[in-house]
Amino acid sequence: MKELAVLGSTGSIGTQTLDIVRKYRDRLKVSLLAASKISEKLIEQIAEFNPEYVYIAEGEKIKGVKTLIGEEGLYELAQLDIDLFINGISGISGILPTYLLLENNKKLATANKEAIICLGEIYGDRYSDIFPIDSEHSAIFQCLLSGRKEEVEKIILTASGGPFLNLSKEEFRYITPDQALNHPRWKMGKKVSIDSATLMNKGFEVIEAHYLFNIPYNKIDVVIHPESVIHGLVQFIDGSVISHLSPPDMRVPICYAISYPERWEVDVKKLNLPQIKDLTFFEPDLDKFPLLRLAKECGEKGGAYPTVLTTADELAVRLFLEGKITFDMIPVYISQVLEHTDFDKPETFEDIIYIIKETEKVFWNILKLQNVN
Repeated sequence: MKELAVLGSTGSIGTQTLDIVRKYRDRLKVSLLAASKISEKLIEQIAEFNPEYVYIAEGEKIKGVKTLIGEEGLYELAQLDIDLFINGISGISGILPTYLLLENNKKLATANKEAIICLGEIYGDRYSDIFPIDSEHSAIFQCLLSGRKEEVEKIILTASGGPFLNLSKEEFRYITPDQALNHPRWKMGKKVSIDSATLMNKGFEVIEAHYLFNIPYNKIDVVIHPESVIHGLVQFIDGSVISHLSPPDMRVPICYAISYPERWEVDVKKLNLPQIKDLTFFEPDLDKFPLLRLAKECGEKGGAYPTVLTTADELAVRLFLEGKITFDMIPVYISQVLEHTDFDKPETFEDIIYIIKETEKVFWNILKLQNVN
């Protein structure tokens, strides 16, 4: 029986992880559920899965279960003897738990891009033991099993192009949050859905791939693939290209992360290639989607740049979802923040936190100067 800790259990990754547990109750046990706060959904999950521990970022103890609360509770969480920790927390909030789990040498499967990116400069040497849940990085992981690292010519990440692939750049200022959240292929949380619409999500994945697989940036490509059937490819030096195909359903990479090195059946609609008919690929439009280029540039610069990028994006996305800035201003504000920050390369976790907090100050100062409330 494999014991799981599900961080972000009420979110998109967490709920789909629990779908896998429901199917394999004879093999899997939920030992811990973690969420930002007490909610009706969390209470329902506790009743269904009967975990020994529950973590909440804030709130009161929950009757009938060992409740870990706040930052002190996170330190306790990271020391628990659990087989696999699944980090489905969205955004910068996932950085501290990732750091603590790495510090305590826990087995980690993660979908939290922000933690991988921000901690990469100081913890990248520990990433070889992390199992990626992202569909793209899970695909690359599997494709890399076909050869040795020195035989890799390049890796190729695919992007659906999001909901605005065929919309003109001039119309971007009129995009609403509801439109941006309506991804044509994937069921995701709000933050990653907006990042997918701007292609920042793919830029983050380029930086992630660099850290996770220790691949130089000049060997990482991105192509637009609207069908979202091929999730990643690896081109080897002999001209062979190995690709990974699956339905666009996050339960596929989640289950693989849990079952590896085995493969377990997943209740998803299987691919029917004759029905798909076409698989198309083309270069991303970096004029319409400048954040993809900006992310790769920040990755190549390294140092504090990936952390500044991540922080500025989180704040810009939040303001867009709140209706305070337009969609087309997201890359503008992120670019301005990058132009107004200059931090030394982080050496410690405390350095990362300092960079995040100072970047937040710069962001809010820029908006204050431009009368954005």
